[in-house]
Amino acid sequence: MPMVNTDAVPITEIMTRATVTARADATVEVLIALMTQHHIGCVPIVDDQDRPTGIVTKLDLIECRGEARTTAREVMMPHAMLLPPDATLARAASVMSSEQIHHLLVVDDKRALLGVVSTFDITTWLARQ
Repeated sequence: MPMVNTDAVPITEIMTRATVTARADATVEVLIALMTQHHIGCVPIVDDQDRPTGIVTKLDLIECRGEARTTAREVMMPHAMLLPPDATLARAASVMSSEQIHHLLVVDDKRALLGVVSTFDITTWLARQ
C-alpha cells in the first residue's frame, strides 16, 4: 500500500460541511435529539453570527447523565479547538492526538463555522485511499 502524504490534504477535503449547530440555551434533550436524528457525535454551539462558542459531544451528554433540563452552556467544552480551512489532515490529526479529542471545528478568518472534522472523517478518508 502506498504512503499517503497527509501534509498535502486540506481538511476542507475531508470535513463535514453540513454542520448541525445549536445555541447555548439548547437543552440536553434537544442536543440528544439532534445527535440521534443526524447520526453525529457532536454539536457545535454557536452565537448569533454562527461563530463557535463551544462544542457538546456524546461524552459530554453521558457525563451529565442526560438531564433533560440541563443546557448546552452547562455541559459544553467552551474552548473548542479551531482550525483554519487551509490546515492539513496531518495538522488536524496532530491536534486531535495531542489534545486527546475527536472533533475540530473549521472556521474562516471571521471565525464563522465552515465545518467539523472528526476522527471518523479522517479514518473514512484514509480507508478510501
